[in-house]
Amino acid sequence: MSYKSRFDSLEQKAHHQIIATKISKEMGELRSLVEKSPVTPKRWIWELIQNAKDVHLDKGVQIRIDYQPEYVSFKHTGKPFTADNIRFLIEQISTKSRSRSEEGKSKTTGKFGTGFLTTHLLSEIVTVKGVAKEPDLDYRKFELQLDRSGFDLEDITEAVKKSKESVEDLDNAPIYAEYLEGDFNTEFVYPLQDKISVNVAESGLNNLEICLPYTLIFVPEIEKIEIVSSSHLFIRNREIEKISDEISLHTVKLIDTDLIEETIYSIVVCSSGLTSIAMPIKKDADSISLLPIDEEVPRLFCDFPLVGTEKFHVPIIINNPNFNPTDPRDGIYLTSSERVNPRIDENKSIINEAKSLYFKLLDFAFTNNWKNLHLLAQIKAISEDYDWVDNKWYIKEVVTPIREKLLHIPIVTNATGNLISILNAEGRTYSWFPNSASKEIRNEIWEISNYWFPYQLPQFSDIELWYKLNWKESGKLTAEQLAIFVDACKTLENLSGRMKGIEVTEWLNKFYDLIKKEIKDYDTIINKYAIFPNQNGNFKKVSQLKKDNGDILIDFKDILALLEHDIRDELLDKSINYDLDPENIRDKKYAVEKITSEVNKKSSDRSVSKKYNEAFKKLLFWFNKDTSQAAYLFPTLFKNKHLLYDDEEIIENINKAEELKDLLSAFDVTSANELRLKFENINDDTQNLLPITHEILTSMGITNIEEWEDAMRDTDLKALFDHQSVPTTDMFLLSQSHIKKARKRVIAHLETLENYDLEELDTNTALTVLAGVYKNNNPIKIVFRPAYSREVIVYYGAEKDALDYADAELWVDDGTQVWQVSLGHILKKNNIKKFPI
Repeated sequence: MSYKSRFDSLEQKAHHQIIATKISKEMGELRSLVEKSPVTPKRWIWELIQNAKDVHLDKGVQIRIDYQPEYVSFKHTGKPFTADNIRFLIEQISTKSRSRSEEGKSKTTGKFGTGFLTTHLLSEIVTVKGVAKEPDLDYRKFELQLDRSGFDLEDITEAVKKSKESVEDLDNAPIYAEYLEGDFNTEFVYPLQDKISVNVAESGLNNLEICLPYTLIFVPEIEKIEIVSSSHLFIRNREIEKISDEISLHTVKLIDTDLIEETIYSIVVCSSGLTSIAMPIKKDADSISLLPIDEEVPRLFCDFPLVGTEKFHVPIIINNPNFNPTDPRDGIYLTSSERVNPRIDENKSIINEAKSLYFKLLDFAFTNNWKNLHLLAQIKAISEDYDWVDNKWYIKEVVTPIREKLLHIPIVTNATGNLISILNAEGRTYSWFPNSASKEIRNEIWEISNYWFPYQLPQFSDIELWYKLNWKESGKLTAEQLAIFVDACKTLENLSGRMKGIEVTEWLNKFYDLIKKEIKDYDTIINKYAIFPNQNGNFKKVSQLKKDNGDILIDFKDILALLEHDIRDELLDKSINYDLDPENIRDKKYAVEKITSEVNKKSSDRSVSKKYNEAFKKLLFWFNKDTSQAAYLFPTLFKNKHLLYDDEEIIENINKAEELKDLLSAFDVTSANELRLKFENINDDTQNLLPITHEILTSMGITNIEEWEDAMRDTDLKALFDHQSVPTTDMFLLSQSHIKKARKRVIAHLETLENYDLEELDTNTALTVLAGVYKNNNPIKIVFRPAYSREVIVYYGAEKDALDYADAELWVDDGTQVWQVSLGHILKKNNIKKFPI
């Protein structure tokens, strides 16, 4: 043996050693990732499709995938294999080339290199069936096995040699005269040997269905892909609607060949040169709505999806065939270095081009009133898991410019259905987004805030979207922020004026329930902010308030306020459901002690006591109203109550007493009550008595002389009327007609109200009482009256009995409209400020 032959032999051995080492290393890495990596099991399908695309014919390539329980078959209609193709396939040598076409586009995506090894995760032994063709040679069919199951270098080397040997006699194979261009002449068959193989197959095919609509748009060389197992056929619709120079609408059809059903995917694409951005849409007759991108769709495409870029947080899909991806094709290098790196610079340049396209799409969508513009705001910093991105560069060059534009554009659909911006014209927060670690609390924050400022909240369905974005510039509506808003209102009245559809105290009780759930912020909120109303309606901090025991008389509270020790200022509003410290309580005993202390202190100096005359008068009035309680609660003050009068009042009272004594003597009576009765019997003031008219009879509900005589037995009523006037028959008849008219109009009106049910109406209870009426499914009684003279006189016992119940209502017909008379109306109309109970 010569040295040359020895060198040739060693070179061949070294070559096999290199191949085996490479295959062993890369298969080892893939085997270790297949069960724990979310990316690796999905790659195989895209590697096969990329290889098919790279050998497409002029009219494009068609692909058929047959997934069965025993195997996966991948066929395509591309060009035949060359001798180089076969050799590189066996030896796992990449034919990838980054050479560019005249348009500057990379000619191939990659073929038979490291990426192709991922297909062996389906099966480590693969059968390849194809046709070989060299320009000067005939077509020959071939079949070979690629065996990557070995772990030792010797086993791998031997498997490579066997694959080579299976095609060495290709020249002796029959000429394949039946070759037909465009047929499915190439097939890869992967037996599924275990659960891992099945999981890999399903992961890849599921990802294919999610991402394929975009791939068909970005890669025109692919005509259609048929998935036999699921009876799906994806085809690209050749009709593309241009809506501007750079923006077009594309459609992709998914046909279920079994059910003969079509699913249409509509996608908007904005392109410039080789860079495109895309987003799913819904197109109606008169509008276009943006749709969210599926979370499992990668955001970066190098014509084909770069599986693993699903968390590259941009609201669009970015495609450029000239992206320079990482080796596992799970990202693109966007790192920063002091050294020049043309591939990284090219990637960054493409991202900046995509940013410009994003702005054009945003402006077009906003100008043309597209819906769901908030979906264009889903951009934020990149996950730390992506070591191929310089996050600082990304935030500065991409995130910040996009956010600055979005902050001032109405992209937030608010709770009232209108579009609002995140910041107002002055750059201050306008939109408020519920923020809490708990989804339940986020929803509760929205619900109670919706009673207050719905026009500044996102619609309920978008709460989670805006929470996930979590921009520092956006308004974070936390429980503490709500406390700040309540504190700023200062008074219950101010807060009440801002509420819609709820009583302010009911709202506050919901708010307190909410803050109790934010355990980590609870103490800060209740101690830092004045959010609890006192009994004067002013908001206080919890430390400034005491609980009202419920036994403190209103008179006592009024007296203490006049004594400049306003107990209401320190008492929690009674309608608030909040448990204060049991030791922080105020009761009647405390109020009595404070009154005693304050009165003793302020009455000792006559020059000072004048300032508190009103308080002393009120206390004396209560002493006279309840002498036994006064003597018991205030023994010393009650005994010395004369000290509570000022000198002028004492003199005035002495003078009045002398005058009263003279009057009693003059009229020969012994008491003020006897004097009052004497004056009531004097008839020389009849000009002030009421004459009897049909209007008065109507307002009293009286329709006959017997009822009138009964009414006149009521001494209070009798004193109102001129006893010389007598009602006539005509008056009674007219009164009766008015009552009948009013009854008819009141009943007709009640029948128009949804919450009133008159199915069991009973008009026989009394002349002016309606029974058998239900309101909100609860029985009520209704007293009605004509009020054509703008007044009502109630004297019937049946009416008084009916109105004595909480579920009774008083309705009147004033001739113009029928309406319910409320207690508040009576108090306001008659200027009643107090009445005995």
